[in-house]
Amino acid sequence: MTDLQQRFAPDRRTDRVEVRISPTSSGPQLSGYTTVPAAARALDSLAAQWSGVSSSVALLPRAELTGEYGIIRTSVANIRTEPGHSQELTSQALLGTPIELLDARDGWYLIRTPDRYIAWLEEGAFVRTDRTGLTAWLSELSTCGLAQTDVWDTPERGRLVSELVAGCLVQRVGPPTGDYQLVRLPDDRRGYVRATDLKDYARLAQPGRVVVDSILQTAYQQVGRPYLWGGTSTKAMDCSGFTKTAYYLNGYVIPRDASQQVHAGVDVPLDDGLTALRRGDLLFFGSYRDDGSERVTHVGFYLGKGRFLHAGADNDYITENSLLEKDADFAPHRKESLLRARRLREGSPGVVPVGEAFERLYTRSSSR
Repeated sequence: MTDLQQRFAPDRRTDRVEVRISPTSSGPQLSGYTTVPAAARALDSLAAQWSGVSSSVALLPRAELTGEYGIIRTSVANIRTEPGHSQELTSQALLGTPIELLDARDGWYLIRTPDRYIAWLEEGAFVRTDRTGLTAWLSELSTCGLAQTDVWDTPERGRLVSELVAGCLVQRVGPPTGDYQLVRLPDDRRGYVRATDLKDYARLAQPGRVVVDSILQTAYQQVGRPYLWGGTSTKAMDCSGFTKTAYYLNGYVIPRDASQQVHAGVDVPLDDGLTALRRGDLLFFGSYRDDGSERVTHVGFYLGKGRFLHAGADNDYITENSLLEKDADFAPHRKESLLRARRLREGSPGVVPVGEAFERLYTRSSSR
């Protein structure tokens, strides 16, 4: 089974082949699930070749969830490695984001996000819809342009309806009322947001090109925000959540984790003088395993002149450090653990416009 996992789902964060052989009264049976149609076919073929072995491997999404999607209804939804509030926080999704529903267990859903990340989300954090409802939602959107703002039940700021963070998606309803805009949330709640706090979704969905200065400007706006393992919002974020969020707020979806982001973009050679690096390149840090392979554990933005910007658990907040010994904020453990550098640009691997990433979510699953 290990060979099949490596062949069809080498990274279980984006695809799964979770299969075991179990004894039953009628003989051995292959059971479990996979998200890869080709893996399901291979497992059925394998079972047919083994005398007395049957297969009940489920292809996700399960039949009852086929054609079912979700839209995040809370400002920041916490996504976990396993079902349960006490389980590890592994990622987050913002209000208005579409998700694919794959499986369900005790009020929790195994979901896929637009960056193809697979993990568990409680049912109260999203509203269910079908492809028609999803495309209708995505047709008329605005995005929150501030790090944080609020939705009120009246323009006079009476009762709080919801908070929004940068990148949350809402629908405008009618023309503005003075300084405020009536908006609709995914669960059909409505309220008023200061009109200047909203931006046109089209600029997020179809950014045209990667503008390094804009991405770094967004990154600098997060300086001082706290570190949070699994965080991917402007409230708090981990290292790869920081780089991912800076790209997302400029119109691009990139892979979730540092060990995935290191395969995005194109490689930039490293030398002692860092001469090939440009501002905005991603720096990757880590160590080497016993077999010589790289173990990437950290990522940050290169700023030029040996400096980098990152969200580090060792700092507890987003800050600058230096790779040069002469600087007061030199981080020796980062210099020693620097492994790779990548340059992410439009059209390079793993750099997908937001609108395209959203569309792939439901066109990919419907084509199975």
